[in-house]
Amino acid sequence: MRSVPIRTVLIRTLPMSRPGILKPSRVFLAAFVVFFGLSACWSMATPLFAPPDETSHLVKAAATVRGEINGKKGYVLEGGIEQPTRIYRVPSAYGVDVFPCYNWNTRLTPACDKKVKRDQRLLKGHGSVSMWTTAGHYNPFYYALVGWPSLMFKGVGGMYLIRLMSALISSLLLAGAVAIVAGWRRPGFILAGVVTAATPMVLFLNGVVNPNGIEASSALLAWVAALSLALQPDERRLRTRVIAFVVAAAVLVNVRPLGYEWLAAILAVSMLAANKGVVSALLRHRTARRSLAVASPAFLFGLFWTLGNGDNAKTPHNHADAFVPAAHATLNAMQWHIEDMIGMFGFEDTMATYDIWIGAAVLLTLVGVALGTRRTSAALLAMAVGVVLIPLLAQGFEAKHVGMAWQGRYLLAFAVGLPILAGAVLASRAERLGLPRWVDYRMALTLSIVLACADFAGFFRALRRYMVGMNGRLLLEPITWQPPGGWPLWVSLYAVVLGLYVALVLWPTRAALAMFPDRTAASAPGITRPRTSASVERQGA
Repeated sequence: MRSVPIRTVLIRTLPMSRPGILKPSRVFLAAFVVFFGLSACWSMATPLFAPPDETSHLVKAAATVRGEINGKKGYVLEGGIEQPTRIYRVPSAYGVDVFPCYNWNTRLTPACDKKVKRDQRLLKGHGSVSMWTTAGHYNPFYYALVGWPSLMFKGVGGMYLIRLMSALISSLLLAGAVAIVAGWRRPGFILAGVVTAATPMVLFLNGVVNPNGIEASSALLAWVAALSLALQPDERRLRTRVIAFVVAAAVLVNVRPLGYEWLAAILAVSMLAANKGVVSALLRHRTARRSLAVASPAFLFGLFWTLGNGDNAKTPHNHADAFVPAAHATLNAMQWHIEDMIGMFGFEDTMATYDIWIGAAVLLTLVGVALGTRRTSAALLAMAVGVVLIPLLAQGFEAKHVGMAWQGRYLLAFAVGLPILAGAVLASRAERLGLPRWVDYRMALTLSIVLACADFAGFFRALRRYMVGMNGRLLLEPITWQPPGGWPLWVSLYAVVLGLYVALVLWPTRAALAMFPDRTAASAPGITRPRTSASVERQGA
């Protein structure tokens, strides 16, 4: 059987040499500023040690950059479960449990802990202490990237800088995804999917010290790059997309134990949805082979580390939870798991406005299934089933080792692909179905504005919970805790950056509308097609 030539499969969609097309570097820079601004606001507006497991991850980061990779083995009792730990020697600030009193008690604020004044000397980083962490088995890659500020600033300032480093790296990955989407012929639909996938929980985790954030962001980039190659191949953008996918995949498999499982899911879904002949053509392409060869040490390191260290949650003691009862309990808690993927801030005690995100994801998925091909519809349905089925299987099989430990955010790396796939299906099918361009513009505009408003509400709700408690006054009086710089600074900055976020989503969509107009676009109410040099040339011709 003859193979399909690469040039036959990799169609050219948006020639970069034509006037009026956005430069990917400009889109990338703008997207990075937006995502870093949002994530940095979470970094500064969230009390230290308030996010889930941040104490353990800070200890691991401070130890890793000081050359302590494995530490000493130990165990600690958490929630009635004996958890394996590693013990490291770290600066004293990383050995202080500063704000435990308000976790899971939303009436209290960080001001409730009377130990703060007594531990001020330790918080400044004087001396060193031995401290345990449940993240000791995790791959050191993430911690080596973000932990280096602790070498220069041993106290609280170093902790905030570690957060900002995590926000910076995650924002680079998200910016890469937006830059790739900007090269689509119909970017509005898939941008709507990216906005839906980048939930407040993703931005929150990006802004704190937790590898779950960079895992979700790298997976989001991997989804976008893989689906761009599969559903709208473009020979001129092939090299950028392949490199982006390989980089994202290499990061994904080196941050958390389930990285290879998520990468396998991304590849399987993308191949199922791919246009005919694309997969075999990509495997023969020189860029793909070279990129995989260059990145192979990173993939091998992640594989050997995972096989050699195993899941950090494993314990030598069995629990009584059997598969069926554990899976049934997980199914009953499915709403909570979904809410956790959308926005469960602090120590998972403050929720965002999750109904809007669920509605957006369901809308995109249903429309994608209705308008997609058999292959893409099957891929969407498989992902929707996977969002429900994966937690059931994971918790059912692991309950006897770790108890009921599954959390919704663990599935983010997989779940972010559902709205992105739906948007990619619509973007690849729009012209064949004759959908006017103002449809994807309106969808991107509506979803970005609605979700931005919900995002702001979640940010303000979380900040209010720390300042006055959930039962406090809406006007934030009297305030018992404030973030560095005061709450008006971060609330105002978050609102401004969200406005830029909406503009970022509409920018590539309007550029594509100007470059490839259709007869119905001009008649769409409220849309004025911008004039570019390319459109002037067409009118003159």
